[in-house]
Amino acid sequence: MVTLTHTNIVQEKRKKKQKKNKKKKNQRKNQQKGYNDGIPNIITVKANTRKPRNNMNADVRQFQLALRNPFDARAIGARVVDSYMTPTVTYHIRGTVSVTPNSSGECQMAMLPSPVNTLVAPSSGNGGPGTLTTSLGDFTQNTQGSTVAGGKYCFSPQSLADKLTEYRVVSWGIRLLAKDTAYNTKGKIFIAMVPTTDNAPSWAVLNNVTGTAASLGEYLIGMSLADINKIPNLPGVRCFSMQELLRGEVMVVGTPTHSSYYAFKGTTDNNLTPWNTGQYLMDEGVFNSSTGVMVNATAQGRRDPASLRGGRAIIIWASGLPTSGNAFDIEFIYHMEGTPNLASSNNYLQLVPSSMRSVTGSSALIEKCIGIASAASTLFQFVKDPLNAAAGTRAVKFLT
Repeated sequence: MVTLTHTNIVQEKRKKKQKKNKKKKNQRKNQQKGYNDGIPNIITVKANTRKPRNNMNADVRQFQLALRNPFDARAIGARVVDSYMTPTVTYHIRGTVSVTPNSSGECQMAMLPSPVNTLVAPSSGNGGPGTLTTSLGDFTQNTQGSTVAGGKYCFSPQSLADKLTEYRVVSWGIRLLAKDTAYNTKGKIFIAMVPTTDNAPSWAVLNNVTGTAASLGEYLIGMSLADINKIPNLPGVRCFSMQELLRGEVMVVGTPTHSSYYAFKGTTDNNLTPWNTGQYLMDEGVFNSSTGVMVNATAQGRRDPASLRGGRAIIIWASGLPTSGNAFDIEFIYHMEGTPNLASSNNYLQLVPSSMRSVTGSSALIEKCIGIASAASTLFQFVKDPLNAAAGTRAVKFLT
């Protein structure tokens, strides 16, 4: 009779475990070769192919980053995280507006969340900038000047249509930096954010029908452009001295106020074609032209290319600036996604517009991302410039 000691028992257990592990290892090898206990397996191999990106596999972290910091290089390629299945492409716009104050040393204007409806300002005689040096285009009948309020755009819908047939802005923002010398820089700049309106006119109306500071402002930001200098009364307004902007940039993120901002917008803005006698087909439905519902009877157009619904405008008022010279620059960026305009032998392959505009991007995840990105410490950020900052010190510190 053999008596097992404690040591022998441990060794026996170890041998059994090793034998069991070896058997499992051999089974895995056989399964990889297509056999399971002598019976051939059916092996499913996932094809290693590259598919076009759609919104079901969009990166949530990249979308959050784009909302929090659109100037981050990692935001390039961001898409809205919703259930839209058709693959989309991304497109990005970046530019600068150099601002020269008016003769009173003031400048008031609004940056808008649309590449086809980008900037509006009152006349320089009514508080607007003296000169805006930029590559942006001017609305034909609403060109901002000494006596006329007006606006600018990155692309007309027709120009954007050469790149995208339908589009939506994923994220956007601006950065401000003082440009004058330290000895000549003076004044303050106030920045606030307001929700944009739901009733922006068609791009054709903006381009062909002369507006006023009151009408343009009411239709776009809900207030007259001449009243932008009253923004110190708004909640959440931020004030910076121009000396602070010499030491670094202020980044302002145009986070949407609602997920309806992510409804796709068309890029077709031709004059409307009669639907029936006395009726016209518009993106919001079929309306009778005699009822007054139309924006303008002689300069119609689709309303959605320049729509600002669900967005947020960045309004700026600078005061006490030198009356000449480039006081500060506004750098802007737009991240967009949409359907590419594919052309072959002059035949354009376009999706039916309404098939994309029915997707509003509404989801609990998007609302959560918007809510997080709407924190005050995210909307207004001071970016230290190591080349200009004195001894590498911060000029201002925000909420953390």
